[in-house]
Amino acid sequence: MESELGITLPDSFIDHYLVYNGGIPSKPYFYSEEEDVETEIQIFSPIKYGFKDLDLRTVEQKYVLFKEKYNVMCRYLPFANDYGSNQICINLDNGKVYIVYMDIGELDQKCFQFLANDFSEFLNGLSEESVDD
Repeated sequence: MESELGITLPDSFIDHYLVYNGGIPSKPYFYSEEEDVETEIQIFSPIKYGFKDLDLRTVEQKYVLFKEKYNVMCRYLPFANDYGSNQICINLDNGKVYIVYMDIGELDQKCFQFLANDFSEFLNGLSEESVDD
């Protein structure tokens, strides 16, 4: 995928996807106390091969779609989404993880909310319970 798309992915991302290739997380909640933002991950998109029971775009398909549709997304790889169809992305320049709010108007930098310094920090921050429970 990296050579096909002309991108470089963090090792932690590659390691995670070699084991799980997307799917529904057992720990779906991510909360950043520093940013005071919580989201519930609906699904991690698969790479290359989709799920036969779900009509779901792969990571590659989402990257190409968003890159073509929104110039601001050209350096972000969408790998998951929440229940509001907001995209969880890795910034391909610095490895940081962001949520991109897709429903607050024209897609620009105000739609990007920092979540974690890297993919490992994002995964380690996932929890079985919401902070509101």
